[in-house]
Amino acid sequence: MIKLWNETLETGMPAVDEQHKELFRQVEILFESNNVDRVAQTLDFLAKYVEKHFNDEQQLHHKTQYPNAELHKKMHIDFASTYKTLKQDFDASGAKLQVLLKINKIISEWLRNHIMVHDKEFAVYYKALKN
Repeated sequence: MIKLWNETLETGMPAVDEQHKELFRQVEILFESNNVDRVAQTLDFLAKYVEKHFNDEQQLHHKTQYPNAELHKKMHIDFASTYKTLKQDFDASGAKLQVLLKINKIISEWLRNHIMVHDKEFAVYYKALKN
């Protein structure tokens, strides 16, 4: 099994890190699945889970008065739009290798980059508030 999650992605905020790990577990399932129904189920699960995760993060941003909250929220909205387009591509063409590779690449790269830069930036802010 491909392992996309590693310790460099940890923010130090346990609840956030657990959600991130689950997102990557689901992306790993996409990497390994070639069954149309399984891919469709995983994409549906990811859509709901991403929405929950983004809402949880945004509530934490609001609660802590995070100064970059609006920018972070816009990134979430943009990703949700990209995800919707990817899902529509899948629905239109099925589990063709080209479509699955595109979905996997975009989702895993976006998650990795977003966590490494923007979520870790928030984690620094959050930890400073707690100290």
